[in-house]
Amino acid sequence: MNWIKASIVGAPLALLLLVQGVYALQTEQGTEVPLVFDEGIAGKIEIAVYYGRWSLNLFKGLFEDELFNDISDEIEEEIANQVRDIRLVGSGPIPIPTNFDQTFTFDSGGPNYGLEVRFYPRGREGAFSLGFSFDKTKIRLTVQGDIRQDFNDGSYAEVKDALGEITLNPLFTNLNFRWDFKPDWRVTPYFVFGVGAAVLSGEVRYNYIGSYRWQVFEQEVGKTETMSIKEAEETSDTNLPNILPLLQINLGIRAEVIPHLHLRIETGIWDGFALRAGVGYRF
Repeated sequence: MNWIKASIVGAPLALLLLVQGVYALQTEQGTEVPLVFDEGIAGKIEIAVYYGRWSLNLFKGLFEDELFNDISDEIEEEIANQVRDIRLVGSGPIPIPTNFDQTFTFDSGGPNYGLEVRFYPRGREGAFSLGFSFDKTKIRLTVQGDIRQDFNDGSYAEVKDALGEITLNPLFTNLNFRWDFKPDWRVTPYFVFGVGAAVLSGEVRYNYIGSYRWQVFEQEVGKTETMSIKEAEETSDTNLPNILPLLQINLGIRAEVIPHLHLRIETGIWDGFALRAGVGYRF
């Protein structure tokens, strides 16, 4: 928590220091450089708002199998425990789990929107700019599908549309660097690299309802539970970071539709894959 507070305060300071460094590199040795706004702010400041969609689906192959295995193991254990409790009420031996099948599918998505202030050290002629933004993203990861658990005595449990869901709502503070390829054109492509961070918070939800069948006997099995990220961390005995880092690598196009007013669209990596559009006013 203290780290993220420090980043909110420190990022604008780092922005000003970097601007000062850029000016120093552009000045001949021995020449005194005036402050940033020595020639006014014309063309140097831009304020923009944007909205987009976020997804991990393009990268799901990197972690999909591990995620499915973790959720399968947890549901398999829960079903086995419920069947054991059911059979303890009756008579006979407790059945032993054998084959476990699942047909899970993965999905992710959520909105992304924010407010950005951008500084162009060389004004309208400069290709390089620095941006500082606050970005709100709803990160929603879901795993959904059917489950069948077999036991050694021929009994089995079936679940339709089991659901596991993780929802995060981070507010990122982000410092980014942008290069316009043709800054004097009304329409120009650009490249963005940025880093940021947000406090990790959110919730985890599980929901599955099915039935256990043994000979002519049938009984419902299921579970619905919602817990915070911290509670899920304690339950699973894992150690999650308190800070969610952000990596931004985007390609985009900026267009000046009327004097001072720009539209832009960009796509690329945003802790996943993002497609965003925005509007900015350049003073």
